[in-house]
Amino acid sequence: MQVNCPKCDADISDSYEHDDFSVGIVGGWYCDGCDIGVAEHEVEREPLDGDIQIDPVHHIRGSLGTPLSKISGRPGHKGYEEFCRIAQSWGYE
Repeated sequence: MQVNCPKCDADISDSYEHDDFSVGIVGGWYCDGCDIGVAEHEVEREPLDGDIQIDPVHHIRGSLGTPLSKISGRPGHKGYEEFCRIAQSWGYE
């Protein structure tokens, strides 16, 4: 994939560096001439064969999961049975 500097249009494809959160660096490309970084989310890429379109959540009708107001991790409280059912489905007792 070729990445060009948004300012000078130079090819900066070979300047990619991965994230290094231990020192607070977000990965991406860097243009030496313009002294600017280009983050990965700022680069548009062409769709590839086999890519799957994922619709944003606002297109989903109904609810996903169990609302926190319906479960409780405290024995004897309303929602404790639902909490235990969900925990058991993940392999916990």
